[in-house]
Amino acid sequence: MANSPKDDASPPADSDKSGDTTDYADRILKGGSSVFSGSLVAKAVGFALQVVLGRSFGKTLYGVYSYGLSILRVVRELGTLGLQNGVVRFGAEHHESGDEAKVKGTFLAVGGLGFGAGLLLGVGFYLAAPWLAETTLKNTNDPLIFQLFAVGLPFYVLTYLGSRMARALGKMRVDVLLDSILQPALFLLLTGILLVFGQGFTAALYAFLASTMLAAGAAVYAVYRLFPPLFSTLSPTVDLRSLLRFSLPIVGVSLASMGLARADRIMLGPLAGEEAVGLYTAASKMSVQLRFVLFALTAAFSPVISELYHSDRLEALDQLYADTVRWIALGTLPLAVVLIVFAPDIMALFGADFREGAILLRLLAVAYIVVAGSGSVGHMLQMSDHQDFAFWVNASMAVLNVALNWVLIQWYGVVGAALATGAAHILANLFQLGGLYYFTRIQPFRWNLWKPLAAAVVSGGAAWMFFAQLATPDRWMVGIPAALLVYGGVLLVLGLTPRDKTIVNDLWAELRARLGT
Repeated sequence: MANSPKDDASPPADSDKSGDTTDYADRILKGGSSVFSGSLVAKAVGFALQVVLGRSFGKTLYGVYSYGLSILRVVRELGTLGLQNGVVRFGAEHHESGDEAKVKGTFLAVGGLGFGAGLLLGVGFYLAAPWLAETTLKNTNDPLIFQLFAVGLPFYVLTYLGSRMARALGKMRVDVLLDSILQPALFLLLTGILLVFGQGFTAALYAFLASTMLAAGAAVYAVYRLFPPLFSTLSPTVDLRSLLRFSLPIVGVSLASMGLARADRIMLGPLAGEEAVGLYTAASKMSVQLRFVLFALTAAFSPVISELYHSDRLEALDQLYADTVRWIALGTLPLAVVLIVFAPDIMALFGADFREGAILLRLLAVAYIVVAGSGSVGHMLQMSDHQDFAFWVNASMAVLNVALNWVLIQWYGVVGAALATGAAHILANLFQLGGLYYFTRIQPFRWNLWKPLAAAVVSGGAAWMFFAQLATPDRWMVGIPAALLVYGGVLLVLGLTPRDKTIVNDLWAELRARLGT
């Protein structure tokens, strides 16, 4: 593993720090592995849900559902009040110190404030539903989807905050279960039952509402089981001022991030129609899988960032950040090769009429490679008390994204949305990386990143050869496994660091255990 310049200048006494870094790396890998394995289930459930919706309802109705969900996600970010990060920041700190009264106070404050804000915003969302349907949906103007999503909003907020309470307690599997698996799985189950009995799109919307309510109840119960003092007679204590001072600026950061993530779909509705939203959403859902490893490691890394930064162990934080970026690259690049080369076949999984979205998948995949390669830069800024800078970067890039989408969608249609959003994502991450280095002198790039990059280039060439020479379905049934084998083979030839070999062995052992071999 490469050392940063700071490490090279360290005195011999830093051997203790090196051991400390190794301990934290093991903690990140253990937590990240838990999230990774749980995320495999989450991705499978989410993928199955999107394919069922796309194939069952077609591009237009799938676009209507995706558009409504985009609006719901934006409003949810307002309802959380930024507390999804505040509960991790303070909850993890109090849990680490063993102060159960403060943990309880933080959890109750977060849950109460979030649910209350969700109720108030839900009322406004419900009342605005007819206007939203009239002004944003070109081919359909039924407000029902917005009304049902408005009713589910406070439960949606509560489930999300419950997952972050589990993260603050270090329970990564529960975090993933509540955040990414439970509600989609319930929605998939209920929708599947309704489809079997011949029900249609409207019934599926009611299934979505039911799934949000059931998931919220399960989230409350799960947090109680993880932290029994939550509903005990223990008197809670909470520094509400500090909690809100930290959390509220993150509302702006989150909204700006949503502007980067959702402006494309929100603007496609009125500018290009629901069918364009459906096609674009399918491509976006596939390309966003490139954040899979990033998400898993960030979930485990976030509490560590706060601990190390606030205990002034910046050298350890610098090295761990570099390690996580390298691990993210190792796991992300082979998937990127598959998505870019075999884009037409992958899009066709949603239905034959989705195949034309291959160019969208390729453009978005390039942008998400940059996002994944930046690592947990947003959390690094937020957990090191530079959330205000993160807000201004995301806010400015969100404005740029809206402007670019407005122009490019009208010029190039749905392809313009992919170009605009990709450019905004890349610029946002570059600015955040620059700001992080300016404030902390921390940057994640080391020389040994060239190895996974070289392996990706070679495997990409092999994959493209199969794609060009073979016909469907042989080209992806043969080409995808071959590309992955080439990627792994090149890495083995170039050599892995001892810690990277440990990761591979741990992931392989985890996979074997789950497969029962």
